[in-house]
Amino acid sequence: MSFKGLSGQRAFERDSKAHRVMALVARRQYGKTTGAARIALKKMMRQKGHTVLFGSVKLDLGREMVRKEADQVREGFAILKNQKLQTVDAQTGQQLPALKPEVFAEMYEALRLEFRYHHPGNVYSRTKVIALTPEAVGETGDLIVDEFERVKRAREVWEAIEPFISRDPNYRCVFTLTPPEDDRHPSFEMFAPPVGLEMPVHPEGNLYRSEGGFWVRMVTALDAYADGVQMFDTDTGKPITPEAARTAARDKTAWDRNYGCKFLIGGSAAVDLMCLSAAQERGIGKCASVYCGSDRDFQRAMAWLRDHLTPGLATGIGYDPATTEKKESNPSSLTVTQRSGVEFISPLNVLWKTRDPKLARERLRSVVECCRAKGAPARRLCGDATSERLFMEETRQNLLGLIPVMLVVAGETVAPHPPGYDTSRGGVNYKTWTADRYCGEITDNHYTLPPEYYFKKSHRLVIKSGGRYECEVDTDGDHGDTFDSGRLAQLAVTGRGRGLNVEEILSMTRAVAGAVDWSGEPAVALTEADF
Repeated sequence: MSFKGLSGQRAFERDSKAHRVMALVARRQYGKTTGAARIALKKMMRQKGHTVLFGSVKLDLGREMVRKEADQVREGFAILKNQKLQTVDAQTGQQLPALKPEVFAEMYEALRLEFRYHHPGNVYSRTKVIALTPEAVGETGDLIVDEFERVKRAREVWEAIEPFISRDPNYRCVFTLTPPEDDRHPSFEMFAPPVGLEMPVHPEGNLYRSEGGFWVRMVTALDAYADGVQMFDTDTGKPITPEAARTAARDKTAWDRNYGCKFLIGGSAAVDLMCLSAAQERGIGKCASVYCGSDRDFQRAMAWLRDHLTPGLATGIGYDPATTEKKESNPSSLTVTQRSGVEFISPLNVLWKTRDPKLARERLRSVVECCRAKGAPARRLCGDATSERLFMEETRQNLLGLIPVMLVVAGETVAPHPPGYDTSRGGVNYKTWTADRYCGEITDNHYTLPPEYYFKKSHRLVIKSGGRYECEVDTDGDHGDTFDSGRLAQLAVTGRGRGLNVEEILSMTRAVAGAVDWSGEPAVALTEADF
């Protein structure tokens, strides 16, 4: 039998045979869902007893989106009209002949649709509709991930898929998508083309290997137009070229993403992706982010710090504490940062989970002593006391005589008032001020940072919305913890002082005796030199 379709769809079908994990990045309304359904049907026809899971994100996006996708799936499976292909109620196993479109959509939305292709010997292959969640993709078989850029828990979904693909060479995974609006979405780093790649206009689109190592076929509006896919003026309805459509578009950035298939840097992430990546590239061999699941890991981190600290440079320590060790809890994060002129380098970020405050303080003390022994004594340790105030107060007293400890409460107003902020609403709080300074230095390419992936992911979780910095907890408990310890380390290193001396010990002792912490003021007062 012959399959009709667009040139890019047919090329993608060939691609999915050659590569076990394959993505189609195509313009909006190209027929990505229809093409994916055709791939599922052909796989059922070729392989007896095989299961294809058709994952749909639109099940979470409203009834109109569901009905639209259901129609596209119907179109994809309607190619074969004989008794070998049956539509079945997955819940009851009952065949559902000649479903009306509205009933089909309702069954699709209820996750009760299953398509069965019958082979000789009373054996059938099937395609089963599932929701795109990590829990739903646990069944083995081929997986089609439709509209991947809209999947909310995309990283978890891929982490659930990958073990099944790697275990059995017969299983494949097909993604369809349009470039995401937010460059923090995993689909961006997975499927974006290499920088500078030339892709000439071609009816089949272009095949490339992404920066993330995945094979991708991209079909832009220009490619589709060359294949006969028309565009029409949104006002007059007359045929229009892609170039003219872009000229007429009010939001050209959206057009470039939705029709030009461009992976655009943007979204709401607080830290610029390109600048962060550049800082991490500079950090290869110079910086490290180490997760400590054991004392041995921590000793390895200390060995790295001893080897990569630069004696004589101004040094500061930022600490974002967490006194739990549950799987979903956020880890403690500690960053050591050094400064040379306008340049900052963070030779070590270390993370751990523990509910033992004694262990946490022992590790803090080890870091402080390591810096001092290497000839780079830390000026101070800035710790987040927003939700761990008692712990940080006790930590400050525990480290008294070793290092000045500043308790930083995110919502407290910075005093004296730093320049550049509106004072009409009471000034700026510590979280906004320290985050603005940290992001600004990274954007100005003044940072050298650890190259590890977790460090990047943690930084990119933080968003800036309405002048405020916010962060959603990731599945592994990360709450932008490396970002927080990084901004606090910068605060620690940019203050005055060269480390601890007798005068500072006496000053700190007087501050503690005055119970400054209970009045809501920071443990170490800021001066104009801090700004």
